[in-house]
Amino acid sequence: MKLTKLLPFALLGAVIATLCDANHVLTGTLSYPEPFFMGQAVFVFPGFFVAFTVMMLSYHYIAALFPKTFTKETSYSSGNTAAFAESLLFFMAIYLMSGFGNAYPTLLSAIFYGFFVLRWAFSYEKSFLLLFAIILGFNGMFVEGLMTKFDLVHYSNPEVFGVPFWLGGVYVHGAIALREGMRVFVYRS
Repeated sequence: MKLTKLLPFALLGAVIATLCDANHVLTGTLSYPEPFFMGQAVFVFPGFFVAFTVMMLSYHYIAALFPKTFTKETSYSSGNTAAFAESLLFFMAIYLMSGFGNAYPTLLSAIFYGFFVLRWAFSYEKSFLLLFAIILGFNGMFVEGLMTKFDLVHYSNPEVFGVPFWLGGVYVHGAIALREGMRVFVYRS
């Protein structure tokens, strides 16, 4: 795998996540102690770029950790732009909805996790997707929770380790978008 194949996807992910994060600031879902631009801290865009790069590398190398346990041939094969666009738009809708609905964390959690189960049920290579989504959801919440502990960001309705429970739902939908993006950007022949 060439690292240069990851860079355009990491850049796209960082741009989209930064814009969606600005929605979180605008809606009062979260705040930064030292805002720089659009209410966001100076590290937001570079942080998302690094985060997406780490998530993509994790996705690529997770297959080596579980070589025979999960079927994953399709997940590591060339994909199509339509599936990527659909999964990316769904991810963006979930991310934006979390900003506008942040006053209703229980409802958001039910919607996000419920829709993930529905999407997962109709997906391919379910075991591999579920494993990756759980890893991404847990680690995403953990890292953002650490950021709250270091006073880098504050959520208005924290429920678990300084973050809302629905945040994991954003990450699990991100796992689907990341898989389709890897198939388009990285594994395309």
